[in-house]
Amino acid sequence: MKLLSLWATLVFLQLLTLEAYSQRKVLSYDSLKHSSRVSKAVIKLNIQKDFGAVPNDTINDHAAFQAASEFINRRKGNCVLTIPTGTYIVGKQEKLKNRDYFYRGTDVIQILNATNVTIRGEAGSKLKYDVGLRFGTFDPADGSSTNITMDCTPKTKTTSSKRADLGRCIVIGSSRNVVIENLELDGNFYSETLNNMNSYNLKCTGKKSAEFDPKKINIGGGYGDCGIQLAHYGVFVSHSGDVVIRKVTAKRFGLDGIQVANSHTEPGQKNVKIIQCKLDFNARTGLALTGGDKMEITGTSLTNTGGCMYASTGTGVDIEAQIDAKRKEKLVTNVKFTNCKFANNSSGEILAKFGLGSSNITFEGCDIKSSTRAINLGRKNTGYKFVNNRISGTKIILLEGQKIDIRDEVQSKSSRTTNTLRTSSPENVFQNNVLVD
Repeated sequence: MKLLSLWATLVFLQLLTLEAYSQRKVLSYDSLKHSSRVSKAVIKLNIQKDFGAVPNDTINDHAAFQAASEFINRRKGNCVLTIPTGTYIVGKQEKLKNRDYFYRGTDVIQILNATNVTIRGEAGSKLKYDVGLRFGTFDPADGSSTNITMDCTPKTKTTSSKRADLGRCIVIGSSRNVVIENLELDGNFYSETLNNMNSYNLKCTGKKSAEFDPKKINIGGGYGDCGIQLAHYGVFVSHSGDVVIRKVTAKRFGLDGIQVANSHTEPGQKNVKIIQCKLDFNARTGLALTGGDKMEITGTSLTNTGGCMYASTGTGVDIEAQIDAKRKEKLVTNVKFTNCKFANNSSGEILAKFGLGSSNITFEGCDIKSSTRAINLGRKNTGYKFVNNRISGTKIILLEGQKIDIRDEVQSKSSRTTNTLRTSSPENVFQNNVLVD
């Protein structure tokens, strides 16, 4: 009897230990170690040692990254946060009972109103979204999918209280001198991890199950004009300048790999550099430029957009200036793509057809390989230069003014170069490009 009692006690203590581990808390700061007071002195932080994140397990580390963000923002920056090698599970949703959302995703890392911040990974550092989350539109009464189509057709307007988003992995807002480097961001959207709760098939999986699956990301009905137009970004840059995103992979997100939403007129919102990044297998676009000035994209690949889920544009890059939250107009100006790769994006590689307009955009030394439309320009977009690129596609569409120039038959020999290939407007120029099959 005593042995049985002792055994039961040991089991109980073990369960308590497991419960405590599964609900581990982030480390707290003391003023002797790191001060959260505003200071120009740069301090070094570690997501494991300072905030309690543990990689390569099944426990969600979202709280650790939120705590790190709060600490950095309280100091108003001047921090270097190291994310050691390993896979960290992230992603968190809050159930809301209001008219805005059914489930709202919270951002993983937020850098807000801060200066001089570096988020640096090591070889093999990965942030990967958790399962058991919802994305799309659902009936708040029972959690079932609204079953609204994802096709790009007019559809019944969905009330905002039915939507569930996943938020943004890294947000840079109203900040300066921010570097994000050596990280893999994985939105976890691919056929094996998705549960389609709709009655129709999704592009990348024919499996359907109306029941919520806690071991997968659950897809509900559509929202917006095409697909699911709800927040799930790799990196989101807004009202920020002197930003460098270097050697970052942003893949398998439900919306954009990276979006830049700056003002083109504010001096503190210029100079965004995207260097040697990989933007792959995202749903809407690899890179969305919705506003900003003086941007450089170098040695970056933008591939396989819309390969699993499809949302609206389905392109490598979408240059689409939009009105911001304060109803101020934005343009996209002075952007250069150098030695970039565009390939296998479901609706084309370069889209600059919609929005308020863009100007002085250069593509130089890029490999632009499309199975559909390589380039699609709208009449509000001027000063585009394509220099020394390799371009292929069944159609290269250039729309300027009200004239459409469609080149159905692309030159088939890579040895043939086009010294000048112009449309009706002299402002957009093709020079020394090689057009290939």
